Amino acid sequence: MPNIDPNRTGQKKMKMPILVLGVVVLVAGLGTWGYLYSMNIHHTIQLGGLGLAVLGAVIAVGGAMMKTISVGGTTGTGQFACAKCGAKFGSEAALNQHTKDKHGM
Repeated sequence: MPNIDPNRTGQKKMKMPILVLGVVVLVAGLGTWGYLYSMNIHHTIQLGGLGLAVLGAVIAVGGAMMKTISVGGTTGTGQFACAKCGAKFGSEAALNQHTKDKHGM
């Protein structure tokens, strides 16, 4: 039976500041493009605003896909714990070897 994580700490969590930064840059880029478009400035300069918007979209997507890093010894999904002593292992094979060596089973 696999380990169940009731707190769902193994799920991906967004890095909110990076996501917000991406949205702000996206809105700034679209605003710049709209302003320059309304002034009938040369189309090459308008593309700078669209480029800024694309950069903002990439930053926002990156922030949404990033996984937060937890500091300290956490028990994430994929870790196996010894029932007798509580030692944690990254694989079932390591747990089986520990159980055989330390507990004689």
